Amino acid sequence: MDRAIKTFAVLLGLSSLSFSQELKACYRAYLFFFPVAETCITYKQENNHLKTESFVRTINIGKLVKRVYNRGGATIILPDIKPKHFVYYQEEGEFKRYQEYIFNHKIRVKEIKYVKLSDEIEKKEEKEYEYRGFVDPYTASLILYKDSSKINQGTVKMFYDDKEYLLPYSVKGTEIIETPSGEFKARKVEVYPNIETKGLLKPKGLWYLWIDEETNVPVRMELKFVIGSASARLEKIEGDRYLLKRVLKR
Repeated sequence: MDRAIKTFAVLLGLSSLSFSQELKACYRAYLFFFPVAETCITYKQENNHLKTESFVRTINIGKLVKRVYNRGGATIILPDIKPKHFVYYQEEGEFKRYQEYIFNHKIRVKEIKYVKLSDEIEKKEEKEYEYRGFVDPYTASLILYKDSSKINQGTVKMFYDDKEYLLPYSVKGTEIIETPSGEFKARKVEVYPNIETKGLLKPKGLWYLWIDEETNVPVRMELKFVIGSASARLEKIEGDRYLLKRVLKR
């Protein structure tokens, strides 16, 4: 019996260790005080890789809100925060597309465009680009969180939709942000997402992110798109909330 208890304790400890390497943050977006979308992003550290997965989907679809269901993920090399693999699947209105990037000295791009929301393939392309330090959107976000904690102004290099972008950012100060998950002291970061992309969610103007100083997790976002603006707040945070702080500190 004693041996069984010890074995159970070891297994429980391993389970706790595995859980401690994972972080999940969920947000709800509002338009005119009405909830219009929900999104979650999960980070999981596996040895020298950080794996991310996310989804965003609209709720309360009506005249003001078109249907959106996007999901994707990336594998990021640690500790250098370098991209390895990126996938993204979009359903925005009647726009449906799948993208995959593989980073290995070059960027190998696979893109599939579908006929409206059907499974019929309209166009399939494979391309290759030189890798010049421009990273996928997930990796770019992490670099923004890391750099903005150390440098008040700079640029982030990002590759998306066959183009390289320099995304300027500046830190505007710190504020206390109230969310359903609690109160956070966060730095306010202004970002200019000068990105030309396909689909409904085309960025517009300036974006603002409030990033928790203690965890490096965004707790509030003010985002503008061609189709409208949205305000998002952290609804729930699970797992090891200090995972990003540790990973980005290296």
